[in-house]
Amino acid sequence: MTDFFTLDSMASGLSVDTLVINLVDPLIDAGDTAQAINATIQTLDDEPIGTFDSDAIFDYRAQRPIVSYADGHLVGVTVPSVRLSLVTDVHGKNFLYLSGQEPDFRWREISETIIDIIERFGVQQVYSFAAMPAPVPHTRPVDMLIRATAGDHPVVEGFAEHYAELSDVFEYMAAEKEIPVVNIRVRVPFYLVRGDSPFFAGALAAIKMLAARGGPTFPLGDLEQLEDNQQKAIAELREEGSDFDALIKKLEHDYDESELGFVTNEEIVPRIPSSDEIGDAVEQFLASQDSSPLDRVQKSKQPPQLGDQYSTDQYAGDLRRIGEDLRRASPAAQESAGEELADDDQAAQPPTGIQSENPEIENNEENEGE
Repeated sequence: MTDFFTLDSMASGLSVDTLVINLVDPLIDAGDTAQAINATIQTLDDEPIGTFDSDAIFDYRAQRPIVSYADGHLVGVTVPSVRLSLVTDVHGKNFLYLSGQEPDFRWREISETIIDIIERFGVQQVYSFAAMPAPVPHTRPVDMLIRATAGDHPVVEGFAEHYAELSDVFEYMAAEKEIPVVNIRVRVPFYLVRGDSPFFAGALAAIKMLAARGGPTFPLGDLEQLEDNQQKAIAELREEGSDFDALIKKLEHDYDESELGFVTNEEIVPRIPSSDEIGDAVEQFLASQDSSPLDRVQKSKQPPQLGDQYSTDQYAGDLRRIGEDLRRASPAAQESAGEELADDDQAAQPPTGIQSENPEIENNEENEGE
C-alpha cells in the first residue's frame, strides 16, 4: 500500500470478490447520476475500512473544505475525502465500495493502490459508473455504453476521445493486468444534464444494469418513485406543438432509428435463480439483520472507531430529501400550495428537473459557492 492510503487492521484477512468504484466530480457528473447512485448505496449497511490522506490527493482551492459555524464559533471542518467501505447489498452479499470526491492529484498512484486493494482482498470483478450528455429523449428507455476489460459485451463501434475520469485511468491500467472491470456509462438527455434534481431514470438504469451483469443488488423503491414523479413533472412542460415537443419528437425518431449498439435493461434477460440460491439469499438476509458487514465476516474482532477521517461525503444526496423537494415542485403540490397561499399572493414554483436557460451562469454560481 502507498503512504497516502491507510487500511484498517480490522480488514486484515478479509476476502471480498466485488469492488464498486464511484468517485464523483459534480462538474462532470451528467444529471448528477453518480450522486444519486451514491445516495442509494448509502442506505445500505456499511463499515469504513480504509481511507486516503486528503491532503495528499486534493487541491483545496479546487474542492474547498466546508466549515461549520455556530453561535460565534467555527465548530467543524469537512474536507473532501475518499474512503473504502465494506457494504452489504439487499441480498446479504458483501462488496467493497470506493466512494467520495474524485481526487485532483496522483491518479496513477491511486490506480496502483486500487489494484493493490484488489489483490489484497481477492477481488474477482470491478464495476464503475459514469454519465455523459447525449441527444436522447427522456421518453425512451435509458441506454448505456458498456465497457469491459474481459468477456463478451455489446460493442459500440467507432473511435472517440473524451476527457478522462480517474476510473478511466484505473480501468486502462487494470486491463494491462487482466483485471476484470465493467464500466456502465449512462447517456443523459442533454436538457437534463443540469437541473435541480438528478436524472433519476439514469441512476435507476445503471443500478439495474449492475445487478444484471452479476454485481451487487441495491434498493430500488425510492428511485422508482422519484423517477415516476420526475417523468410526470416533465410531461407537464411538454405542450403539443411547442418547441420542446418538437425537440422530443425529433430525438425519439433518431433514438428509434439508431443501431449504434447502446444497451438498455429491456434487452437484458435476467437469470432466474435456483431454489437453493433463493434459500441461501434468504438466510444471508436474515443473518444480516442487527449486525454490521464486519461482524458477519469476522465476529471475533471489535468494530472500528470512526473519526473525522470518515466524515460524510458532502456531495452525497439524500434521496428522501430530494424526493420531498420534487414532490413540493410537482404540479399537484403547486396547486395545493397556491390555494393555501392565495391570501398572500404567493405563486407555486415550477417543476424541477429541467435545465436552466443559461446553464453556464448556473454552473459558475455553483462553483463560486463551493
